[in-house]
Amino acid sequence: MMHPGMRFRASGRGAFCFILVPVLAACGVSRWGGGIAPAGGGTGSSGAAGTSDKGGSQGGVSGSNVPASQGADAGAQVADAGLQSPDAGVRAADAAPPVAPLSGITVSINGTVVPKEKVVVILHLGHSNMAGRAKDPADQTPYFYDTDPHLWRYQVGGIWTPAKEWLCPDGGTPGITPSNQGAGPGMALLRSGLAVAPDSYFVSIGQGKAVEFMGNCFSFRKGGIFYETMMGPARELKGKVTFGGLFVMLGIDARTDPRAQNGGFLACLNGMAADYRTDLGEPNLPIIVGDYERGATGLLSPTCCGAPQVIAQLAQVETTIPSSFLIPTDGIAMQDDHHYNMAGHRLWADRAFAGMAAKGLLPWAKK
Repeated sequence: MMHPGMRFRASGRGAFCFILVPVLAACGVSRWGGGIAPAGGGTGSSGAAGTSDKGGSQGGVSGSNVPASQGADAGAQVADAGLQSPDAGVRAADAAPPVAPLSGITVSINGTVVPKEKVVVILHLGHSNMAGRAKDPADQTPYFYDTDPHLWRYQVGGIWTPAKEWLCPDGGTPGITPSNQGAGPGMALLRSGLAVAPDSYFVSIGQGKAVEFMGNCFSFRKGGIFYETMMGPARELKGKVTFGGLFVMLGIDARTDPRAQNGGFLACLNGMAADYRTDLGEPNLPIIVGDYERGATGLLSPTCCGAPQVIAQLAQVETTIPSSFLIPTDGIAMQDDHHYNMAGHRLWADRAFAGMAAKGLLPWAKK
């Protein structure tokens, strides 16, 4: 059934899509295409209202209440009229009552006003694989470095920038020249989300640190050195957005860390889940954890040097952490002895969302 107040229009994302047209007079915003643009024009020129590919601004985060929608039957008649006569459909849609988001809360993304339910924040953290080392294959470069008007990065202080790699770099492994800093899974996660909910906006809040930079599970726990780096910007968006999940890339760090032995790594992951869920007020926040890098070689091989006990603990993630999923990593393409290449990150993210869908962990995709 067509949504009240929608009409038919060609779209760059597919053959056709339904476009919302009514004016949200109470907030001074209007709906057009995939976005919701401020009345009087947007802030950029990327083709979607109110977006820009030229960096971010201190646009801040705002919430507002939108009047509730009225007259659903009339809206359906409007949509039918739009199919039979485009001109009549436009005139009727302009006269239709506003369409309100489910909660009435909206967020301003660099000047574009979007309902809370359509702003999905992806929290992602981990060691060097999360920071990014991927540089190949070349045909995957646009997937990671091209911007999209529906993909954003948020930083503390209300700073929105169009998302592209590197989203959470650490500068590369120390002592390697030239730097091996490359792409991580951040953009792949955002694009995988957008494929599931193409009318939503996806926002990255991430932190990646190599083991050499204290990138380990305990550093990302509450009280750890990197906790506030993640929680600071996330806390600013609390109650104003939809948190899609916490995506974790850890394991290499736990091979030789005494704190991670004898169940310590699994306990840390459980504690991390509790920390983020409690601080965000999201008791059912999905916790998505990547399995040990099964394609690793040499001393980092899954059969060597502490890796088996890490793998055994990771195998218990889904049975000890509610609303969680362990991403299988067999067959994922590698950049070197333990880092994924860009195709590998893309597959890792696709598997994450496929697993979430199978376990019912994508409630926002249905709205």
